[in-house]
Amino acid sequence: MISLSQKQSNAWYYLEDLDTTEVLYGGGAGGGKSFFGCVWHITRRMSYPKSRGLIGRAKISHLEQSTLVTLFDVATLMGYKNGEHYNYNSQKHIITWANGSQTILKDLFLYPSDPDFTSLGSTEYTDGFIDEANEVTRKAKEIVSSRIRYKLKEFNLVPKLLMTCNPSPGWIKEDFVVKDNKPVVLQDHQRFIQALVTDNPNKDFVDIYKKQLERMNNDYDKARLLYGDWEADR
Repeated sequence: MISLSQKQSNAWYYLEDLDTTEVLYGGGAGGGKSFFGCVWHITRRMSYPKSRGLIGRAKISHLEQSTLVTLFDVATLMGYKNGEHYNYNSQKHIITWANGSQTILKDLFLYPSDPDFTSLGSTEYTDGFIDEANEVTRKAKEIVSSRIRYKLKEFNLVPKLLMTCNPSPGWIKEDFVVKDNKPVVLQDHQRFIQALVTDNPNKDFVDIYKKQLERMNNDYDKARLLYGDWEADR
């Protein structure tokens, strides 16, 4: 059985309402970002037969080596078995679920040869999950958002994009957290849930990983990863 933390439950609420379309979840290392995203993604695929969800990251290799591994671990915890409840086509980077739903893995790096992300094609999605969103560009996020329209009326849903990341300079910080030393006033369709290692529901993990973060010698990285400080100076 999977239990969500209070922060994860808060994010889940916004991911299932009919008003919010963009949720940023994260703000520190070890807060259960990828785990949470995978739980939500799998739940959506199994709740809406023949739906289609995107999971993206800057590089497909990083996605397969990290996020996808977490997804399979989460699937096992949720009682789903490879070959019985889902199958993964590593050539096409597509997971097909037993109810006809699909998980499509996408490389969202901004390649000079494809500045308009035509590699995303004309595929439509029911929802999207961008892991480590700080590694992709604002345009990548906007193109993905424009593709979230598949069977929404049929399922009585609105577009939903979940993004996760740790504090870092760039568009995520400017759009969701702080800009020009002032807190960002989010638009009505946006939500930001800050989650630190201490918010992880796995307390055994917290006890071990928090000590690792506290031992970091680099003050900048410690401020970002342990305390979720978006204004930390290098």
